Amino acid sequence: MSASRNVNIKDVARLAGVSPTTVSHALGGKRPVSAATRKRVRDAAERLGYRPHPGARSLKASGTGVIALCAVNATSPEVSFADLEYHFKLIRGVTEGIYGSELALVVIPESESGAYWDRLLLDGALIADPVAADPNIRALRALHVPYVTIGRDPDAPHEGYWVDGDAAAATRLFLDHLAAQGARSIAAVTWMTSDHWTQASVSAYHAWCREHRRRPRLEVVPADNDAALRETASRLLAPGSRPDAVYGLYELPAIAVLRRAAELGIDVPGEIMVAAPSDFGLGATSSPPMTTLDYHAEEHGREAARMLVRLVRGETPPEPCKLLPFSLIARESTRRR
Repeated sequence: MSASRNVNIKDVARLAGVSPTTVSHALGGKRPVSAATRKRVRDAAERLGYRPHPGARSLKASGTGVIALCAVNATSPEVSFADLEYHFKLIRGVTEGIYGSELALVVIPESESGAYWDRLLLDGALIADPVAADPNIRALRALHVPYVTIGRDPDAPHEGYWVDGDAAAATRLFLDHLAAQGARSIAAVTWMTSDHWTQASVSAYHAWCREHRRRPRLEVVPADNDAALRETASRLLAPGSRPDAVYGLYELPAIAVLRRAAELGIDVPGEIMVAAPSDFGLGATSSPPMTTLDYHAEEHGREAARMLVRLVRGETPPEPCKLLPFSLIARESTRRR
């Protein structure tokens, strides 16, 4: 049978009729195992195509001294770390978080198959913004490599080790701010991705609208390209159905609304207000400057890295799940005189 990344030590144990610990001993040679048992385990491993992960083996001994960071871009796998201010800040925070730990950091590209993990010698990993059925998480679990997520695993948001911001609270903060500035009809615009931030934000938006007896309007950008962004912005700004405020769950759709409004001669914030989190760092220099949310990405990176360092050392983090604060930065796009 050809090798499979999804085969793990439990599969080998099941086929060989032994415990996972016995498989580890038989393949690692750290403890004595009978010749018959060792042969049965090795035959099962060969049949399944299982190879013990070298990083996981070294972790039990002296460790590799290396951790990895992989940031998942749910909207566009084509966008690199360097294109997003959020990712740049995240890397800086992680670097600060491992300072003095004698661990080195490698940044790996996003992969839809999780192919990188079984090629690397690692003590642990950080996964930023995982999506539903995330292949990175699946691969790391199979390899028994400790990991921490920055942003919750949408499939198990209350489990594992993670650092996150409160998406629902951030959504309500934006909506309350817009309402306080006089907004009566607040639309939301986003890519409909499967990460926890998007799903929690959409749910919070609908809940806020119900509580405040506002009619919700959620516009979904169908693709990550300029044409789709412009088309969605045009729908939002069409005469007769135009809201008086737009909340972008991500920065680029909101920036597209600002740009299209300028082309159409629609006054911001007089006729429509626009606000969104800061992903690319474009809001501060947009025209007009846009009200944004600061995730404090550096602090997310620092806390997640410190949590992972404890796991790598075999310690239990005092807080396996940590919610961190955020800040709303009010600018001209929502300042009605």
